[in-house]
Amino acid sequence: MIAVRLPRLAYGMMLVAAIALTVTFSSFLRNPPASGYIDPGTRSATTPPGTGHIDHIQIGAVGVVEPSSQPINIGTNVSATITDVFVTPGAKVSRGDKLFALDARIAQATLDLRRRDLATAQARLAQARARVPGLQAEVEAARTTVEAAQSDYEEALDLVQIAAALLTGNSITAREATRRRNALRTAVARLSEARARVVLAEANLSLFDENNGGASIALEIAAVEQERGSVSLAEMEVELRIVRAPEDGTVLQVNVRPGEFAQASALSLPLIIMGRMTPLYARVDIDEADIARLLPDAAATASIRGSAGSRLNLRFVRIEPMVVPKRSLSGQLTERTDTRVLQIIYEIVSGVDMLWPGQQLDVLIQDNRHPPTFQPAPSDKVAKRRL
Repeated sequence: MIAVRLPRLAYGMMLVAAIALTVTFSSFLRNPPASGYIDPGTRSATTPPGTGHIDHIQIGAVGVVEPSSQPINIGTNVSATITDVFVTPGAKVSRGDKLFALDARIAQATLDLRRRDLATAQARLAQARARVPGLQAEVEAARTTVEAAQSDYEEALDLVQIAAALLTGNSITAREATRRRNALRTAVARLSEARARVVLAEANLSLFDENNGGASIALEIAAVEQERGSVSLAEMEVELRIVRAPEDGTVLQVNVRPGEFAQASALSLPLIIMGRMTPLYARVDIDEADIARLLPDAAATASIRGSAGSRLNLRFVRIEPMVVPKRSLSGQLTERTDTRVLQIIYEIVSGVDMLWPGQQLDVLIQDNRHPPTFQPAPSDKVAKRRL
């Protein structure tokens, strides 16, 4: 009984399968597949529904909104405790405006000390210059002494000559002649001494004579300039305790608070981030496989992530010529790199009011360099022949 039923069941199943195959074949002939062949190298395309062909091909990419100045990570030249923060996120600042201040007590004390040293050096210079009139008087006095000594010498010489004439006629004693010769020697010595004092006085005066490059004055002037340099250095140290805006822009982030310690190094979280918000730029990552299809001046549009209906017009600015590893925007300190991209900077010319720096965009760039090639849809006869 079982042997008779099994063949009948098998024949029934084969009949059902044949009927299903016939129905499927008839449906395929009545509804052929859509025509059009897309090049496998094409990343994205837009196909108007019902047309059966592709009008244009676009390069899809991801962009990030950034200030036109790029984000400026504000740091500090010295490590110190923060005492004051002068800005808040969203504040507009001009070049040179204060952002935050560091503890400057030690630097200020050093500056005060350097200023006192400068005052001391200036006083020594003034004292050295004040000696010039006295030294000039000493020179004049030495020269007057020379004149007096010259007169005494001439007087003593005359007396010696007279004594020599009288000694031959026994009109003067030998003792008197000897005394006059001794007086002459004394006058000669005093004249030499007076002349030496003139030389010494002139030498002392020359040390303080600025017109002739006086060494003592030059030394005091150098000391004053050195102290001025020390004061300038100390003032710079005080100035470095106040961090100022490097250019006009908007404060985007403030990651400092009074009492925190600011480290003078490259930080993973910058102390303050600022940038120029007019205009806004979009930094777009072009996959390395799409670089050959890229035309920099091609039309480009963007939509805000999460708002596909929004359309932002982009204007080409420049290409960053280095192809770099692409980061997956995970927000982690160490981000994974999966491919390489060419970065293009576009200016966002519309819809700027709804954008914020760091916001992601979906970008479409017109590809006009390589028009796509298509294959026509197979006709019914060809489809029948293939089947």
